[in-house]
Amino acid sequence: MIHSNKELVIFMPSIEDGGVEKNLFNITNYLSKKNININLITSNNNKKIFFDKKVKYICPKFNFLNFKFKRLKILLCIYLLFMK
Repeated sequence: MIHSNKELVIFMPSIEDGGVEKNLFNITNYLSKKNININLITSNNNKKIFFDKKVKYICPKFNFLNFKFKRLKILLCIYLLFMK
């Protein structure tokens, strides 16, 4: 039996509150339960509680970006993406 390790990187610099984000939570958690390794890159470290524990949550350690500065969030997440 051949076992393939599937991996998915989700790039979401800013996770706000709304319908798109609810779909992100549902789809990400569903795929992680199907044994797909998921790496989520975001600047919002306060949203980790909405994701399954198997999802690798990649975000900065500090949380001053949770409120504004969308362009800075995008640049920081691009940096995290290339460092992955």
